Amino acid sequence: MKAEERDRLQAPVDLVNARKRAALIAMTAVTAGFLILQGPGFGMAPGWVGLAHLLLELAAVGMAVQVISTAWGGLSYSASTRANLFIAGFGIVAGADLLHALVHESLATPVLQADEAAATWFWVVGRVVQVAVMGLVLLRVRLPGPRALWLQTAVLVACVLGLSASAVVSRWAADSADAVAAIACVASWAAAAGCYRRFARTADPCDLWLVLSCFLLGAALFVAGLYGQAPGRADLVADLLRLGSYLCLHRAVFLNGFDGPLRRLVHSETALRDREAELKNILENLPVGLCRLDRYLQFRYANGRFRKIMGADTSEMPGQSLDTLLSAEQAEVLALPLERALSGDRIEFDFSTVGALGERPQHRHAVLAPARLDDGGIGGVLAIVSDVSDREHARQRAAETAQEIQDLRAALDAHAIVAVTDGRGVITRVNDKFCSISRYPREELVGKTHRIINSGHHPKGFFGEMWKTISRGEVWNGEVCNRTKDGALYWVHTTIVPLLGAQGVPVQYIAIRADITKRKEAEAQAQRMALHDALTGLPNRRLMGDRLQHAVLAAEREGQCGALLILDMDNFKDVNDSLGHAAGDQLLQQVATRLGDGVRKSDTVSRLGGDEFVVILERLGPGLQDATAKALDIGMKICEELGRPFCCAGNTINTSTSIGVVLFHGQGDVPDELVKQADMALYKAKEEGRNRVAFFDPDLQSEINARAELLRELRNALARQELRLYYQPVVDASLRIVGVEALLRWQQDRLGLVSPAQFIPLAEQSGLIISIGEWVLQEACRQLKVWEDDPVRQHWTVAVNVSAKQFHDEQFIGRVLRILEASGAAPHKLRLEITESMMQVNLEQTVVTMQTLKALGVLFSLDDFGTGYSSLSYLKKLPLDQLKIDRSFVADIMDDPNDAAIVRTVISLAEHLSLTVVAEGVESLEQKQFLVRHGCTAFQGFLFGRPVPAELLGEQLPSVQVAQAALDKARR
Repeated sequence: MKAEERDRLQAPVDLVNARKRAALIAMTAVTAGFLILQGPGFGMAPGWVGLAHLLLELAAVGMAVQVISTAWGGLSYSASTRANLFIAGFGIVAGADLLHALVHESLATPVLQADEAAATWFWVVGRVVQVAVMGLVLLRVRLPGPRALWLQTAVLVACVLGLSASAVVSRWAADSADAVAAIACVASWAAAAGCYRRFARTADPCDLWLVLSCFLLGAALFVAGLYGQAPGRADLVADLLRLGSYLCLHRAVFLNGFDGPLRRLVHSETALRDREAELKNILENLPVGLCRLDRYLQFRYANGRFRKIMGADTSEMPGQSLDTLLSAEQAEVLALPLERALSGDRIEFDFSTVGALGERPQHRHAVLAPARLDDGGIGGVLAIVSDVSDREHARQRAAETAQEIQDLRAALDAHAIVAVTDGRGVITRVNDKFCSISRYPREELVGKTHRIINSGHHPKGFFGEMWKTISRGEVWNGEVCNRTKDGALYWVHTTIVPLLGAQGVPVQYIAIRADITKRKEAEAQAQRMALHDALTGLPNRRLMGDRLQHAVLAAEREGQCGALLILDMDNFKDVNDSLGHAAGDQLLQQVATRLGDGVRKSDTVSRLGGDEFVVILERLGPGLQDATAKALDIGMKICEELGRPFCCAGNTINTSTSIGVVLFHGQGDVPDELVKQADMALYKAKEEGRNRVAFFDPDLQSEINARAELLRELRNALARQELRLYYQPVVDASLRIVGVEALLRWQQDRLGLVSPAQFIPLAEQSGLIISIGEWVLQEACRQLKVWEDDPVRQHWTVAVNVSAKQFHDEQFIGRVLRILEASGAAPHKLRLEITESMMQVNLEQTVVTMQTLKALGVLFSLDDFGTGYSSLSYLKKLPLDQLKIDRSFVADIMDDPNDAAIVRTVISLAEHLSLTVVAEGVESLEQKQFLVRHGCTAFQGFLFGRPVPAELLGEQLPSVQVAQAALDKARR
């Protein structure tokens, strides 16, 4: 191949110029056709036009045959399989075009006897087949099989085509020629567009010539269809365009079958020469000596390094025998290994040669391998020789220090956990202590990095800072948490010492560790005890405050709402009092477990103390309404879950919970204020009846502030002598006062007269009820002592209400005895009023307390009978003297038959139990008469007098007398 042709084939295809040439050809063809069609006539006689048409048809047939021959001779397999398509398709096209030319009317004497319709039929078949071939080429359809078979098939089809030109078929073809031309035109241009898209994707110039071929074919069909009724010039233009289409197609087939493979062949040869040069360059620059010997031990090749190592003459080595070029000593050493290599063995050995006097021996390492031929036979030996003199000398020096290093290693291994890594951190050695603490065998550690024991405990930046330090050549110290093979964590105090290389860069690291796991566990336990509740294991108040702070900041940062829930168990004190603190502790532990199971893992459950728990809910959504709904749903689920029975110390406990909720979104929320607001909401939940969820609102804040102010004033009420006792008379059926009930009032300088409904519950909740109750007993007993000298009042009894907290106080009995003794009041004139709720907590102790005071003469009344958890068994056990019918039953006895029935039942029950009865809330004569008719003996209510101070009690007597007179008048 000539150098110019080789350079052409090596040069890359100029796609830009190829596009320009294709565009120029297309424009030229279109322009020429347009000028022929629209320009002035050539003055050619019809006979000459027919002859020109015949010549162009024959030229087209010849070009089609040329396409077939070019496709036939393609060099590549892909061109061969595609060539079958061109051979078969253009064989048929050539046959159809030839038949068309032979029967066309342009011939003075047609060769074949047929009408013009037959010529049209052959033309239609030729164009349809040509368009079909281009479409199949676009779709990459390939026809397998031998080329001769497809050529024979095409010839056969052409013969059949010649015999098929019947009058009917020919007439149909003549009638539909224009339609076929239009369809084939559109299909050709569609194929041109498809080929161009493929060319844009593959940059294959073959596709560009296919684009041009399809375009020219479409143009020929367009001219034939548009000017089909005016033959002559139109036929000539169509024939010229079709011939151009064949020429472009022939170029595409040539590029695909010949030019492309030749280009690839030239590129392959060039690449092969480049690789040979590269290989030679590599072999010449190898740090080892390399040679190739034939089976007669003659040198075929030897690189420069081999010549230098073996001391051979570089000019005479190729083609020379091994014995003639090497020294006798070297030839003797290599003789036996070479024989073994020629027999098929791979030999690797060391040898040395003695230099001149005073020089050190030269050490060599040789690898001999058989050079096998394609048939598997041995054609020679490949020898690789390395100069290992430095290595051997270094090995000798290393041997001198090996024992010293071994002694140091043994001492270090005995006292520390040691690991050695290379400069990349890959473990190269570990001692037994490392394997023992990590529980990995040595073979699983060596070759790995310390990631194998990474626990994930430390943040990403931790090890980054460590690597920055040791990469600078500095020693690093720190505490690291690692993970054993079975998943357990352990802590080590680590010192990493970098070993620097010649460039001042660490090449090795020695990590010396000490096990500090027990110390860290002790620290963790201490930390946990400081931040967690000892009973439930939940976060305590301190840790809760920290997590609440984080939750508030996260809510502000993420634009989310959260909620703080404070809850406590309703009547938890009753559990402690009745079942003991051990059962109460079990209940709290079970509550903690249910709370933890009932919320998400991202939420926080903590214990504030006593029976108070806190739940922090995060990421409830950006909207306040949705967050409120979710918090309410979770709160209700908690109420439902904690409302299920608990089993503690063999007892089934039924309890409930009250929950206060406050929402937060981070903007301006203060954790301490959120806790206060949730606590206010909890107070509201309890005030509304317990076992419910209440949300904080600003009105509640005002209410709590007022409550707090009232509580502050109440704490000073006794010292300021602001408490007062008012007395309300209790009369018999004759309207004679038989006793009074002492009722507490608070006269505050700034607030005025404060209702008992406001401050009594506050006193009970705050614990002030103990001291206030003691003052009430003292004042009532003092008043009893004063009335002993009054002949009218000396027979009166004074009833004092006692709260449950006051009654169950361990010092209550002693306190009552001390007050009676100090005041000198008669015990049988003191009546203590208790409520049914006291019977629900430690009934046995309640009975003992009552019996102790009863033995001294103190009387007992059961107040508000029927409004609580009434039980006849309680009445039978308690040493009562009196039942008081609640005012809620008395108020409607004249109108409600149910209330009337209840009142009659209570009176009858008291009569059978030998108890007196007092009806409270009597406000009309009709009520008093009804009660008298059914056996009630004592009455209390506004009809007989309102509560007044002791000094005004005498003024209530006239009103009683007026009531009596009115009663007598009614009887008359």
